[in-house]
Amino acid sequence: MKIRQATLKDADAILHLINLHAEMEQMLFRTREDVRAHIRDFLVAEKEGRVTAACGLSFGPGSLVEIRSLAVLPEYYRQGIGTALVNKCIAQATLAACERIFVLTYAIPLFEKLGFRIIDMDQLPDKIWKDCQGCRKQDHCDETAMIRNLVQVAAGRGPGGESPQINFEPSNVL
Repeated sequence: MKIRQATLKDADAILHLINLHAEMEQMLFRTREDVRAHIRDFLVAEKEGRVTAACGLSFGPGSLVEIRSLAVLPEYYRQGIGTALVNKCIAQATLAACERIFVLTYAIPLFEKLGFRIIDMDQLPDKIWKDCQGCRKQDHCDETAMIRNLVQVAAGRGPGGESPQINFEPSNVL
């Protein structure tokens, strides 16, 4: 399995993944135009040339970032693909100097395993709710808000002037 940055060629596969899960009421539907407009926000997992999973990062106010649209094809469930994608998102957010990462999810055990904790949705800034405005569950959301602080320890530059290394907490290691 390979995790990589999504390209425009992946837009239809990502849209299929998202809308498959939206049909199961696990996330919001997205349009092809929306996926294409935000393609740089997505990572995809690819196995034997097939996109098997996708996940997006949405940088919000301040140093807060959201993991969104985590979707895995059902035949690839429980193979660690979702965990690998979330870990890659955590690494990207840490490298971007974000301080906190959050998710609205039904997959509570997955995110607990990765160091997220449940919070009250009211603790999240109002600006993150723009996607919720069109949701039929807006007034009775059944997703769980979870957040994780990002810890970054940068080592000094090495003798060859190489960039600082990022040391992640044990739960972040891929």
